[in-house]
Amino acid sequence: MSEPTLDQLLADSGLADKANRVDDHLVRLQWGSAFVIAGISGSAVVAIAPLFRAVPAGKELAFYKKLLEHNAHMGGMAAFAVQPDGWVVLHAGRAVKGIDGGEFATMVAAVGRFADQYDDQLIAEFYADQRESTNQAVAADAPAE
Repeated sequence: MSEPTLDQLLADSGLADKANRVDDHLVRLQWGSAFVIAGISGSAVVAIAPLFRAVPAGKELAFYKKLLEHNAHMGGMAAFAVQPDGWVVLHAGRAVKGIDGGEFATMVAAVGRFADQYDDQLIAEFYADQRESTNQAVAADAPAE
């Protein structure tokens, strides 16, 4: 059996109508105030919600502690990470092999729901005076859905 394509996963998951294509391997989906980039990268299926351009200056230790606490509450469904370029993201991934539409929908929805829940809380606590560091600036530049 061949590995599913992104289009097959979107159709089988019921997310195709909500997805805006970024390229052949990526789509963008809106979840409240957050958005999720989902797609296939090599042999992995990934869902990533870019939240913050950088860790909040002067609040790093408290911020990292809060992210770890949130990771614990998500029970392995998704996790916060800091990418090499500095972006703070919420993400989940797994091998393409054996995934079906239901599992894909669960993975993408978990990242979307948790990102929507935690972005507002983290902005209020850590970015109230640094709005330019949040995904809100990116979302404002994105096409309307």
